[in-house]
Amino acid sequence: MPQHPAIAFTDVAAGYDGATVLHGLDWQVARGAFVGIAGPSGAGKTTLVRLLTGQAERHAGRVEVAGETLGPRARQRIGYVPQLGGIDWDFPLRVEQAVLLGRTADSARLPWFSRSERREARELLERLGIGALARRHIRELSGGQQQRMFLARAMIRRCDILLLDEPTSGVDLATRHDILALLAELNAEGLTVLLTTHDLNWVAAQLPHIALLNGTIVREGAPREVLTPDALLATYGAHMRVLREGDQVVVTDEAPLLPHADVAASG
Repeated sequence: MPQHPAIAFTDVAAGYDGATVLHGLDWQVARGAFVGIAGPSGAGKTTLVRLLTGQAERHAGRVEVAGETLGPRARQRIGYVPQLGGIDWDFPLRVEQAVLLGRTADSARLPWFSRSERREARELLERLGIGALARRHIRELSGGQQQRMFLARAMIRRCDILLLDEPTSGVDLATRHDILALLAELNAEGLTVLLTTHDLNWVAAQLPHIALLNGTIVREGAPREVLTPDALLATYGAHMRVLREGDQVVVTDEAPLLPHADVAASG
């Protein structure tokens, strides 16, 4: 019996208040995939994530999760890590409490989570290296620690699919490396990982699969197959240079904005 994909979009249009951001979206994400979605600002990356989490409107088409029409039950399979910049860090919440809210959107349950739920939250925080911070206020965490907290909140849902919206935005290189290592470990255990990013060279160097998005999927596949000048032009509307060495790919602007002599003179 064939296995359903983790996520399947069929001729989907989606957006907000009747305005369409995504259109004609036909795309499947295989179970156990590790995919980076890249594209320009306004391309629909965050809208795609919000469609899956119920925060954007589906105007047409069909979305399925593991063969089931997207709805409240299907969304239980999905864990979500939001952009850090959109969080109210002054909200009076401790790290353990923030993780436990992954089980329910009802903050009225605090502090009435069961002993087993609290133990599970502590175990997840320990696994992600921040067990000692369980009683800290969320605003006291560094960027990397905040990402780990939200990973724990997603994982406590016992999800099959993990969505991350710009997980490397605003964090340093060492934190990026740590986040990727955690995601790779979770993916190796069978979790489907789907993340959005503006950083083409990061996904080219680190992820096995990339999808270029601009309102719809322009091209997808291994980075060395997808990151071509014509695909980048179709996605970003700008000419870019693609440098290759073996399987490694680096994308740069077609030409420097200033001649090298002018740059040296300006110093």
